[in-house]
Amino acid sequence: MTPEARLAFVLFFFAVWCFLGIIAWAIAAVIARGRGALPALPLALAAASAAGVAVPLTGLDNAAGFFLSLATAFLAGAIASAGGICFAQKLWPTQTTHGPPSPGHGRGAGGEGSGSASDATPPTQL
Repeated sequence: MTPEARLAFVLFFFAVWCFLGIIAWAIAAVIARGRGALPALPLALAAASAAGVAVPLTGLDNAAGFFLSLATAFLAGAIASAGGICFAQKLWPTQTTHGPPSPGHGRGAGGEGSGSASDATPPTQL
């Protein structure tokens, strides 16, 4: 096998492992409703790649090893996503609201304070 083909082969494996890591991250992000998910993305991709590489390094370099590396990449991506999301939520806690806004206050359906164009300063006449 030529070095170029070998490089393409290895890059294909990393692309598949990262794809599985991003799928696991997306599932974790949906479960967490997006809170703290973005900082966990690089952790999920790195963990999925590391777990995928670890399987062939243990000696399983046949078809069973390939499928086992896919499973470990997904599992490691899920664990790293959950850990990264938990860490990010502890690092940057969300601000809680103290009840619903009053009816005429904030975003309304065209009322005062709705943020519509009529609330802006009037245009200057030329």
